[in-house]
Amino acid sequence: MLSTDMVTRHRSVAAIVCLISMLMLGGCVSQPAMTYQASIDNTEVLLAHPTGKLSVGSVDAAAGVANRHLSIRGSELTGGPDGTFAGYLRDALMTELKAAGRLDPASTTRIDGTLTHNELDGGAVKNAKAVLGARFIVTKDGETVYDKTLTATHQWESSFIGAIAIPAAFQNYPAAMQKLVAKLFNDPEFIQAADMAPATAAAR
Repeated sequence: MLSTDMVTRHRSVAAIVCLISMLMLGGCVSQPAMTYQASIDNTEVLLAHPTGKLSVGSVDAAAGVANRHLSIRGSELTGGPDGTFAGYLRDALMTELKAAGRLDPASTTRIDGTLTHNELDGGAVKNAKAVLGARFIVTKDGETVYDKTLTATHQWESSFIGAIAIPAAFQNYPAAMQKLVAKLFNDPEFIQAADMAPATAAAR
């Protein structure tokens, strides 16, 4: 029997193959963002600070920020399960915390967020990039203990051929989101605000 992770990966590969086939036939497509997968690096960071459970509250998008679709050479990447990229960011936070055993919906230490920048530039002939930004707020028992806006940039090799460049852009968006979440988890001020003690300290 295939594991849930293997099924998700097979579905993602099938979606990419289908997308390439459609592009080769010359059609413009609308593709939902690939299911977010926890990053090994992010999991390791969270496991290095094993104390402190967190919940995830609301995540919205700032005015003027692309929240439902991003255009790449006539094709579109759409948001996550709820159809928005703010929802995709919320899903990313929950997925990462759950993978490291740090998610607790009942925790009074809560992360809320606002998507402040959402750019996917897949039109370049050689080098493409995604720039994502978000304001993260951590509250503890109702009191704000962390409030910072972070930005992450992810680059990859592109092509002048749309059938190559467009799937590459779609496939690299989740990696950009992983980098944005990594900015949060690696911030010393966030670690302190979330009461994330190092593994050595937690073992004492």
